[in-house]
Amino acid sequence: MKRTLAFTFILLLNQFILGNSEMKIRIIPTPQILEHVNGTFNFSPNSTISISDVSLNFTASEIIKSLEKAFDVHLKIVSSRADIELKIVKNLSGIIKINSDVYDQAYQLSIGENKIVIKSTTARGVFYGAMSLIQMIDKCDNNSLQCVNITDWPDMKVRGISDDISRGQVSTLTNFKRIIKFIARYKMNTYMPYLEDMIQFEAYPTIGQFRGALSKEEIREIVDFAEKHFVEVIPVFQTLGHYDNILTQPEFVEYADFPGAASLDVTNEKTYQFLESMLKEVFELFPSKYINIGADESYDVGHGNSKELVNKSSLAEVHAQHYKRVYDICKKYGKNVMMYGDILLHHREILEMLPRDIIIVDWHYRATASFNSTMILKEAGLNYIVSPAVWNFLTTFPTYQIALPNIQHITKEGISNNSIGMINSNWGDYGAETFKEFVLPGYAWSAQCSWNYEASSISDFNNSFFYDFFGIDDQSLNSIYKIFSNQFNQMTWHEIWRHPLLDLRKPGWWETNSNWVEVMNWMEWTLPNTYEIIDKFQPIVKQNSDHFDLLRFMVYFNYWYIQKLKTQYYLSQKMNINEWLQELEDNDSEEELEEKIRWAEKQLEDVDLYVQIDKNIEQLEKLKIDYQKLWLKYYKEENLYMIVDKFNRLISYFEETKSELKRGRLINPQIESKWIYCLKNRRRNYDKAIFKKEIVLNEKITSAFLQLLGDTHAKLYINGNYVDEVYAKRTLSLLVDYRRIKFLDISEYLKTGKNKIEVRVEKFRGNSGGGFNLIAEIKTSNRKILITSDESWKSKPAESKNAKWRSAVSKDYRYIVIAPNFETKRTSWIER
Repeated sequence: MKRTLAFTFILLLNQFILGNSEMKIRIIPTPQILEHVNGTFNFSPNSTISISDVSLNFTASEIIKSLEKAFDVHLKIVSSRADIELKIVKNLSGIIKINSDVYDQAYQLSIGENKIVIKSTTARGVFYGAMSLIQMIDKCDNNSLQCVNITDWPDMKVRGISDDISRGQVSTLTNFKRIIKFIARYKMNTYMPYLEDMIQFEAYPTIGQFRGALSKEEIREIVDFAEKHFVEVIPVFQTLGHYDNILTQPEFVEYADFPGAASLDVTNEKTYQFLESMLKEVFELFPSKYINIGADESYDVGHGNSKELVNKSSLAEVHAQHYKRVYDICKKYGKNVMMYGDILLHHREILEMLPRDIIIVDWHYRATASFNSTMILKEAGLNYIVSPAVWNFLTTFPTYQIALPNIQHITKEGISNNSIGMINSNWGDYGAETFKEFVLPGYAWSAQCSWNYEASSISDFNNSFFYDFFGIDDQSLNSIYKIFSNQFNQMTWHEIWRHPLLDLRKPGWWETNSNWVEVMNWMEWTLPNTYEIIDKFQPIVKQNSDHFDLLRFMVYFNYWYIQKLKTQYYLSQKMNINEWLQELEDNDSEEELEEKIRWAEKQLEDVDLYVQIDKNIEQLEKLKIDYQKLWLKYYKEENLYMIVDKFNRLISYFEETKSELKRGRLINPQIESKWIYCLKNRRRNYDKAIFKKEIVLNEKITSAFLQLLGDTHAKLYINGNYVDEVYAKRTLSLLVDYRRIKFLDISEYLKTGKNKIEVRVEKFRGNSGGGFNLIAEIKTSNRKILITSDESWKSKPAESKNAKWRSAVSKDYRYIVIAPNFETKRTSWIER
């Protein structure tokens, strides 16, 4: 009886030990079939590795590097039998339910007590097996591996990411390679750089100039590196919409559907010559047989030069004809076409007009349980790829509460409806402030979902990922991301840079509708523990310790944000007091107003507003320096100035607010000049109009500066001389925001006596009509003259020769515009 109990105890103990060792075998993506086998494989100084084909050389070298790092074991590649064998074989045994289109990516990894064998029908499959082996090696604390048999293959043929480098962050070559190596580790096979103007074109050297555009040498190096890691580089090069970075350059306006349009002019034959010239250079640089022609969000088509063409046929027909022309150019150079599917889904008749071999990239970024577009594209008989997002474009930390379910559910829908793959998107809207390194878990999660959806558990994945990423198995590392992913810990960039004298923005649909006290309290609760975790683990993690520098910055950034929220609240109370006191002066004493003033003064009893403002300035100066250092660690220096400008602008807002306080007042920071239009009828303004105003200057002019904004195209003339024009409109590009405002020295155009200012405007989209906003400051020897656009300007429709001049009308603009500072030459800024 005792022997039976002892045997049972030993059996249970062995099962417990084996069970615990099994738990440690965590591979991303989770293998389709993993069978645990008793025993371990032990590495020794004499261990060897063999390959069956020279195409496996790189894969063998990756395994050798991993073993050298983990165990200080230096393997030799031999031609005879070895301890680790990499084999390309004709067939894999025992695989019966794998789809034929992914068979060449399948592999088998067998770890026995005496030998490790990785085999596949292709070098790519062997590489994927090696990635699983390397993840196991990296997690071992001794020179042994648990014996297992793995048979593995992906659910989807295409798995990868698209990487927006067009709006801010352009990785250094080192970081491009780091990203590619990262996705290859998790068996992704596609890297799509989103380019817009980020290639150095021989034919058009000003495109991407001073923006960090990739040279031919850089692209070749990226492509070569990716090829070694079995990652195909497929460029995303726009061919219709999202051309704003290029079309707002004066030399390329002729290719725009209208001045300021983000879409190309499909009625202009020169457009297709322009496109083919650029595409030819793109094709030469990227050897992939595929090109993603973009073509998403082409909302400007049909509003300018193409309006008549659209009226004659339809918006769908015009788009379809353009797609076919671009398709023909691509086919001429031997390229297969991919394109985004949003316009097609809005105008489904286009689906029947497309060549059948175009692959649609079906992007949706909502966290919903189903995506009916996958069924629509399946029924249309088109191959397609689903495309979620890592949600790095609005908040200081990726909005993972949306991104993770978005990735999971759209991938599921794609698998259910025969999608050929998944491409996970990052975007750099408004300057790409969010460090791209924070999206890496999102990339890996999409690798997991698209390789083995049935085994995709977000809880299990997160623990496995941070173990793999940092080399330490501790859930505290996972908790850092959980904290920053919480809505109360997230900050919206538009709120970060918002003028401190403005009310807080209304939350977006994705944001928590909580007040500033709740947000501040939550941050104060969670940040200290986060900082402790960072301090504890940064010195001891085995890899990626630099990631903690980014996380540490986020802690500092959140702490400053608490300070900003407090300061904004106190400033708002001070402004309220000023306004209520003015009301009391203008009217008889009102008890209710007096009560409000007493309450607000009570809030400010122990508050030194100067100290509050100084704290903001001091912290922002430090954060700006830290941000720049981190940016330069991963990205090219170009485009950093746009984020530094945001820091400087906010600092200047605080400094100007401090100056206002010293004068005993706080005023609304919005621009005092009005947006003016030419009235057509009770509901509409003219789309094309002329405005004029006369000013008299009798003294000598010492300086004269003018700021012009257009809604959307506005040309400025002074005394009959053309001065400048603005035609850029609001897009996702921060670069274009700079072009929406012209801050001009106009002293050379002015004269003593009567001066005539004329503005010609035109609007192509929307119902507001053509308008503008103008503010100028002219200094003479003895006074300062402020000129603003208002109802005193005269206006008339531009297309009517006999029209009489009438008073302009003002209209609220859709966005808040901050007043310029003529003393410091700080321009206005259009709040987001």
